[in-house]
Amino acid sequence: MKVLFALVMCLGAFTYSAQAQQGEFKFGAGAHFFFDGASFGVQGKGNYGINDEWAGQASFSYFFEDFTFWTLDLDAHYGGLELGDVEGFALKPFAGLQIANVSVAGFGNTEIGINLGLNATLPLDGGLSVYIEPKLVISGASGLALAGGVYF
Repeated sequence: MKVLFALVMCLGAFTYSAQAQQGEFKFGAGAHFFFDGASFGVQGKGNYGINDEWAGQASFSYFFEDFTFWTLDLDAHYGGLELGDVEGFALKPFAGLQIANVSVAGFGNTEIGINLGLNATLPLDGGLSVYIEPKLVISGASGLALAGGVYF
């Protein structure tokens, strides 16, 4: 319950800061699969376009396991790549930090790692966009992860 409350508070803070700043803000929701241990979870994210080339993104993922497992990712996206003929399609390499927490019966471990990945975004009608985000997490529990969902 504490994790859910923290998620709602973080997403609310991102929404408030997006209204107070100039630039493009997108909220996203989707699924997250971590291949190391085959963990599946849900994800919420906020993406703030700083300028035409750079964006900052924060993501929170909660994984459905017999124990508590969540991650908080803080990434910087570089948007200087344009590929293909689809208008609005973007491939953005990113790097950042991941804070991962695993706890069982109140005893846990928190690790900080590095994210390296690629965000692919395809615009849809009505202001929605689909995102797919494969990444490599480098930490004590290194592995590959794949996230996907919709930006609102």
